[in-house]
Amino acid sequence: MTSAAEQKSKKLLLVDLDGVLITNSWPENQANQICYLLHEDNIGQEIANNGQTIAVLTHRHKAEAEQILEFLRIDSTHIAQCYSAQELWFCAKKYHPILSTIIGGMKKSLILPLIKAELGYHPQDIAMIDDRLDVLSDMSNHGVGLTILAPFQGNSSQNTSQTITFSFSEALTVFNKWSNSKSANKPQHISLKERVVANSTLRLHSHALVLHRRDLFSVLRKISRVLRRFIFH
Repeated sequence: MTSAAEQKSKKLLLVDLDGVLITNSWPENQANQICYLLHEDNIGQEIANNGQTIAVLTHRHKAEAEQILEFLRIDSTHIAQCYSAQELWFCAKKYHPILSTIIGGMKKSLILPLIKAELGYHPQDIAMIDDRLDVLSDMSNHGVGLTILAPFQGNSSQNTSQTITFSFSEALTVFNKWSNSKSANKPQHISLKERVVANSTLRLHSHALVLHRRDLFSVLRKISRVLRRFIFH
């Protein structure tokens, strides 16, 4: 099978992890975070069969993101890149004044110059799936061609009985249609249909995520958050 790096499509799809492909909870008396699949489909296989260029963009630590991709059975050869908090920090230092990043935080739009340099995609040729409207608005303001809102509400704790999510297959269909459309150069925003999943179903597929909070990068990131809170308060 041709790898994502070898087979480049004319458009790029960026996919978030939390609230889009997984949800998580903090069980009592457990140090690790437990993450759950939001989709019953084999996401890894769907991505492999799609034929489009897809990359992951998350605020997660790189090591955590890689664990999640393994849990989702997403082969690294089937995605163009996994952009994590480390890449966002690199872009903040290289392309933007560091003070503006400390004040504004590591916005996902910071990654756009690196995507252009590494993968060759201009913002208007990029689509983004995220569950946060503020993230999508910022990406759209920086020229991203298609923003897709993934409905997400609830978690997999014992206190709730269901979680609102969406169909990943529908999201790929929306992206493929936009990618092949002659009007794809005009900025567009689409909200996906809600899909309700019982939390008892989510708990059938879980993974204990080993968190990375004590390495140098995580310490520097925590310091920047403290500085941001101090500046605004």
